[in-house]
Amino acid sequence: MSRVPPFEEVDDHGQILFCGDPGLQLDGILLGLQTPQGTVTLDPDLTGHTPAALFEFRQVLRLHTNHVQHAVTSAASIEEVPREPQIEGAILFGMQRLPPEFSQLRQPDPPSSDEDGVRLDRIPPTVFEKLRMREPPRRNENEVYFGMRRRPPGYADLRSAPGWELHEIPDCDAGRWRPDVMSRSRLELRTPDGELYSRAWVSPDPAWQAAALEHGYVVCLCGLFLGLIGPIDMTAAAYTPAMRRQGFEIGCALGLTVGGIVTYVNHS
Repeated sequence: MSRVPPFEEVDDHGQILFCGDPGLQLDGILLGLQTPQGTVTLDPDLTGHTPAALFEFRQVLRLHTNHVQHAVTSAASIEEVPREPQIEGAILFGMQRLPPEFSQLRQPDPPSSDEDGVRLDRIPPTVFEKLRMREPPRRNENEVYFGMRRRPPGYADLRSAPGWELHEIPDCDAGRWRPDVMSRSRLELRTPDGELYSRAWVSPDPAWQAAALEHGYVVCLCGLFLGLIGPIDMTAAAYTPAMRRQGFEIGCALGLTVGGIVTYVNHS
């Protein structure tokens, strides 16, 4: 009896959407696009309509969310925090690890006091407090998790990943391991040396494709918790955008999400 070939290591779960999707809420993010004339910061008011592609790793730490959180909570030093090889490899090729602050809303911070110095509000909770996780230890007070530089509260940025390309290719086979996807679009995320980093099959979206063609680039996020995969005992309808958003926050808080602005290549 013949056997179905095993999944290739590059085959992951994928989704195309816009940055303003309720499961991401990245409208207002600061995008630094690299051009021949230098880096240009795009208007944050327009980023909600920026096309994005998510690649949630299928072969990862193989730890349930709670186990990963426990490992981080129990970590005695920064070196003991779990590392994922697929993420570390992307960073070596120019992707950036998203810090915990990245998952927070990019809204201007309210004033902390009035003209007389009377405090107006309490300090907003950090993402770690919100998720009821202990913040991993830092090397010093000027560094945040995984050595990322501290950003001003309420702001975050994502930059171009030079050399990376996202190829959208018509495909008659939606992937033997994804029989639930009745699609004909294959996404291939390729590293600067042309190697295939991640591959996923998604349902085509003419509006998304038109935006990607117009911009010439796509915001690509890769990691362990991107909100694409809900609990086993939960239906897709019950897996709400708020739940997806929390998954994204967990990935950023644990340092298990990387991203960058990637050149879009259409093969239609």
